[in-house]
Amino acid sequence: MTKRELDLEWMELIKQALDAGISKKEIREFLHNQTQEMKAEYKVI
Repeated sequence: MTKRELDLEWMELIKQALDAGISKKEIREFLHNQTQEMKAEYKVI
């Protein structure tokens, strides 16, 4: 998968979330929390 394909996929996912009524702030918080969880998991490994 190319970077452009990945970017387009993310854009579509975010568009779907917005269409479903999820706010930009909620999306941002979700992504931030996921990043923090992934960092914590890598520290354990």
